[in-house]
Amino acid sequence: MRKWWAVPKIVDHDDRRRHIAEAVHRIIHDRGMESVSLREVAAEAGMSMGAVQYYVATKNQMLLLALEHIGMWIGNRVAAVAARQSTPLDLLRDTVLELLPLDDERGYLNRVGLAFQASSVVDDHQAVAMRMGYSHLLSFFAEQIRAAQAAGQLAAHLDAAKEASILYAFAQGIVNATLVGHYTSNEVAALLDYHLARLREG
Repeated sequence: MRKWWAVPKIVDHDDRRRHIAEAVHRIIHDRGMESVSLREVAAEAGMSMGAVQYYVATKNQMLLLALEHIGMWIGNRVAAVAARQSTPLDLLRDTVLELLPLDDERGYLNRVGLAFQASSVVDDHQAVAMRMGYSHLLSFFAEQIRAAQAAGQLAAHLDAAKEASILYAFAQGIVNATLVGHYTSNEVAALLDYHLARLREG
């Protein structure tokens, strides 16, 4: 007589972590950072408390996981831009636009990101993660500015690191005004193009 044994279910742990992180994002977006708890996230994710705690034992660990996944989202968006752009200046321009709340998905992640920016001011662990993210993004901006200078697309005398910081400040400074409807997507793109034109002229 032939016997059958149940095949153990293969658990994708990265997918589970992503699932938990996305549940945290939804709670922050809909109800605010103060509503995040292990119990609420378990309910939102459709998981047991024990299953959630297998990956994150505390609320702080859960928030860091969610913040890490925002960084991964940014990295994936930037990689997608890089795959379709051929010149450094186009890559720089489209990367900045990709990080701004110019559609529903980017608006959603920017609102969650703003909540983390506020909480990181009083949370050292989140602050460390934020600084690492800033460093990576600023380095990427500076690298593209130098490449654009070498290609004759931007003025050669510019300090790439300083211009990267200014460009990042521009992007961050326009997020909230765009989220509340002060700027349209076309106006944001026009302002960015105006800024980059000034860099071409030196």
